[in-house]
Amino acid sequence: MRHTANIFTLIFIIFLYSTIYCSPVSSESLSAPLLLLISFDGFRWDYPDLYQLPNFNLLSKRGVRVKYIKNNFATITFPLHYSIITGLYEESHGIVGNTIFDPKLNAVTTLDTMNDTKWWSQNSYSQPIWTSNELANDSYQRRSGVIAWPSIGTPINGHLPVRYQLFNLTRKFDSILKQIIDWFREPVESRINLGVVYYSEPDMTGHHHGPISDEMNKTLKECDDYVGQLLAMIDSDEYLKRNLNIIITSDHGMESIRKNHSIILADYIDTKLCSAYGSRSSVNIFVPLESNIDRIYANLSIIPNFEVYKKSQIPDEYHYKSNIRIGDILFVAKAGYEIIAPGDNASIELLGDHGYDDRVESM
Repeated sequence: MRHTANIFTLIFIIFLYSTIYCSPVSSESLSAPLLLLISFDGFRWDYPDLYQLPNFNLLSKRGVRVKYIKNNFATITFPLHYSIITGLYEESHGIVGNTIFDPKLNAVTTLDTMNDTKWWSQNSYSQPIWTSNELANDSYQRRSGVIAWPSIGTPINGHLPVRYQLFNLTRKFDSILKQIIDWFREPVESRINLGVVYYSEPDMTGHHHGPISDEMNKTLKECDDYVGQLLAMIDSDEYLKRNLNIIITSDHGMESIRKNHSIILADYIDTKLCSAYGSRSSVNIFVPLESNIDRIYANLSIIPNFEVYKKSQIPDEYHYKSNIRIGDILFVAKAGYEIIAPGDNASIELLGDHGYDDRVESM
């Protein structure tokens, strides 16, 4: 079933606003509009229906819930979070995976080396919303505050937000929420008007325990408690209660992984003829000698439950073709299946994953 919506993977939207009326000029009227954007990584669209999440459901009553989404391909954390903040497809902004090979740079990045500016500044028009906010040419003083969002701490085309804090896996999310709200509460001459925040759950729980599990229930209750704490902080502050707009969103969903549904890529192709980069759900394969492309393609095309495309054949609706960081061959698992590429540790078993065709409902 295919559902259509905008490029953002929005789950909930709250608009908190005051009635328009005539009043003397105040510090509020001099402030730019306030927006807080929060991403819960891997929060599948139907979790509020499958689990008891009273605070998420309260958001639906106080605002708007977008149930069905047409996501971007590839449905991977770093690419999609960059799409959320730039409004661009992955082929346009250049973050095509969590692991990327760039033939022009002759370099490979991983999650541990993603903080190099060269990966995020492939072109001049990939501008995060926090930069657009601060460079807006209007009468307001605009400041952005960003915590833990993928790419933060890396100057993108020479710009960093006024306030930012790096990702820290051990930091509790309630500490992050308190910090971002404190930045909104500062005096008008220093407060932020845009806050952008990332949380790594429930994605990690989904990978290790699957989307339908007791562990997921526990993690989602923690996420729900965080939302309750956020609403309490806002409701206790009259200024924020009247003026702060909130978007709670996610980058992708999560699919259950079946046992014995993985393949070893090296069993089907000669890995000395090519190199493969990506995730267990989709892999970009680079083939230095063009004469070897057909042979590798033919070997992969006979494997059931996996899709293979030469670069020119990648479906246009993926918007995942026009970039040198996309391989000569794209190999994509069907939902629930896994690709074990060279260098991947096959002994690590995942019970949930993402990265599949964005038309799959769980993505």
